[in-house]
Amino acid sequence: MFSRRDFLKAASVSTGFLLVNPFCSAFDNKSIDRINFLFDASDIPELKRRLQLPMFESFWNEMQNADLKEDRRFLETGVEYNNQIRHIARVDKILEREAFVYLMTGDETRGEMAKLAVQTILKFKKWDYFVEAGKDVLGIQRASLTAKTIVLTYGWIKDLLSDSQKEDIFTQLGEKGCEPCYRSLYGMLHQDQVVGWGFDPESSFYEERDMRNWPKILSRTNLRSVPISALGIGALFLKGRDSRYNRWMDIVEKSYNAFVDLFEPDGSYPEGTGYCRYTSDELILFLEVLQRQTRKDWSKAVNWQGVMDFFLMTRMPSSNHPEGHVNFGDGGHGFSSNIGFWIAKKYNDGLSQYAAIHHQQNHKILSVIWYDPKIEEKRPQKKWFYRHFDIGWVVASAGFDAEDFVVALRSGPPANHENADRNSLILKCYSENLLVDHWHPPYSHLHKAWALRTSPAHNCVLIDGKGHQYHDGMEGTNASLAEAKVVKEQVTDDYAIVSSDATQAYQLVNDNVKNVTRTFLTIPELKFVIVIDSLRTKKSPAKFAARWYIDNEDNKGEIKITGKQFEFKRPLANLVGICASGHEVELSKSNFPVPKVHGVFPYLDITAKKFASNINFITAMAAIKNQEIKPVIKIEEQKDNWLINAKIKGRNIEVSVSTKAIIPELSIKMS
Repeated sequence: MFSRRDFLKAASVSTGFLLVNPFCSAFDNKSIDRINFLFDASDIPELKRRLQLPMFESFWNEMQNADLKEDRRFLETGVEYNNQIRHIARVDKILEREAFVYLMTGDETRGEMAKLAVQTILKFKKWDYFVEAGKDVLGIQRASLTAKTIVLTYGWIKDLLSDSQKEDIFTQLGEKGCEPCYRSLYGMLHQDQVVGWGFDPESSFYEERDMRNWPKILSRTNLRSVPISALGIGALFLKGRDSRYNRWMDIVEKSYNAFVDLFEPDGSYPEGTGYCRYTSDELILFLEVLQRQTRKDWSKAVNWQGVMDFFLMTRMPSSNHPEGHVNFGDGGHGFSSNIGFWIAKKYNDGLSQYAAIHHQQNHKILSVIWYDPKIEEKRPQKKWFYRHFDIGWVVASAGFDAEDFVVALRSGPPANHENADRNSLILKCYSENLLVDHWHPPYSHLHKAWALRTSPAHNCVLIDGKGHQYHDGMEGTNASLAEAKVVKEQVTDDYAIVSSDATQAYQLVNDNVKNVTRTFLTIPELKFVIVIDSLRTKKSPAKFAARWYIDNEDNKGEIKITGKQFEFKRPLANLVGICASGHEVELSKSNFPVPKVHGVFPYLDITAKKFASNINFITAMAAIKNQEIKPVIKIEEQKDNWLINAKIKGRNIEVSVSTKAIIPELSIKMS
């Protein structure tokens, strides 16, 4: 292991610059005043016009009507200067808002608030709470955020700043912003030279955590995109003022090229939509600044129109989460409109314009800046949509609004921020999550509800009472070793049939497992789903169960069991179903064992009464509005075959299922 001195020496030798290097002794103080990184002075009248559009009315009202009295109190007496995780982030938010309002309105009070926020930031000894070798600050999140905020707002309030304040900004941006971001990117690129990352003992946010592998882990997560963006923007801002510019931009380019393949060719992103939003926000901002300042276009490395397709086709809004998307893992939040507007403008893309106008989670300042009213929005027109994303997820969606039916299967490889959820299936209809993945379980393995990340807390199968492989959380929310893979799919105008094999994930903890698969049929127009769970063991018989969760985040979820039939009840919709098996099964309900203060999580277990080496469960279910006439669903066992008959909204469905092989064969008739 390198010493701290070795690490610093290696960094400086490899780049040809010293790590700690003061600014160039001479620079043109006026050159930076002419730089506006996002728009020109001539664009301001158009931005003011956009702010009057109905689309931005709520956003702009919130910006203008901020609680200035409380913000001033916080800036003057409430800031803890070692609380980077919360307080510097809040100051950054105040600065961005107040600087933009001042630019748009000329209100001197707002300008003075922005100036006060800058002065407050400059009082922080450190801009982040991560350190290398116990001492040298790393720019991961807060130093990155602060650096970007300083750069992007400088041009909006520069007329309020004295020359000495400007020079202080330039100096601190390099030392507290850019250089810490450089250290983190260097460590991700040269992991063998890292002494050891950790939380800063001087910060208010400190806990013991095993971070030996964090340079490797973070190199394949959204948190690499953050210092890439911040260092790139900060370096371009300080170009001609700091001799470290070439070293900074060199590592930005290398880091960018090593990172962007995390986006799959179709634009899907393995950490889910919430973290895809975070990553996209960061990269798009940097790409825009880079092209404006240097005319270099690095955007082709990512299928950005595919990213917007990923956002739109995973839309899953519900009564509890109107911003919701398919939430496998930690991230089911939506996207901000600035992403869609940037993509729409860059590629003249009507789908991105449609998504950003109608299905965004929120608007931002960048939304106003990048919105181009000349782009004609284009809504996708199909009876329903099917996606098998390159990350392995499968989504069948009847639309993008809360009323629409959506079913999704979590197949695919490991990913950061994941849960132990291979072959988990979730379903939403009529504004209700009827088969639910719990929303954002705790990060920390010390939390009493951390077990919500494990297989028994998901809509998965259990073998001898256990789920598939997962880690112990000591290193954070990093990826496990568990995989699942879609092995068969059939898609027609009326239905989709998908089979996913999770054998590898279960074999990691149970060497008696031979095969574990889940096959589902969905007819989105009728809100109908059939699930076939199959287990084969190598030697001894096993106990097999399938577990299903109802949304109870608001304590309004209920499970009702009648023999082999069940009903998941929510205020606006119900899921009614029936199950069968060649082995006698019993249905039971319980709550996942975490303290009630962290929530009550009711589930249905479908369990084979006897141990067996070859087991198949068939579960057929349909979503209906509350008080709507229930569909009639029957399952009949035939020789080497199962026959499922359903009558839903006047339509007759007949499905024949052969379970001779581990991957079932289905035949469908509809009338």
